[in-house]
Amino acid sequence: MSRSMVARALHLLEQTSLKDLAEVNSKDYVRWQSIKRGRARMGVEELERLAELYPQYRWWLLTGEGLPSADQKSLDEET
Repeated sequence: MSRSMVARALHLLEQTSLKDLAEVNSKDYVRWQSIKRGRARMGVEELERLAELYPQYRWWLLTGEGLPSADQKSLDEET
């Protein structure tokens, strides 16, 4: 069964340090912390930030599939 785009993004976020996403104690840091704890919903801006941080997972975030011909990995296949 395929996960939703948000579920894939949250899966990737679980493996990401908040320090990689925003400066500690900044407004963005608190936002990411809330998303990671399930207190806020992930928005387009956050999805774009994850795609910037992990360019090898962009296609997977969007479709749930890997695309080896374009060096796009699937986190589902790696875990």
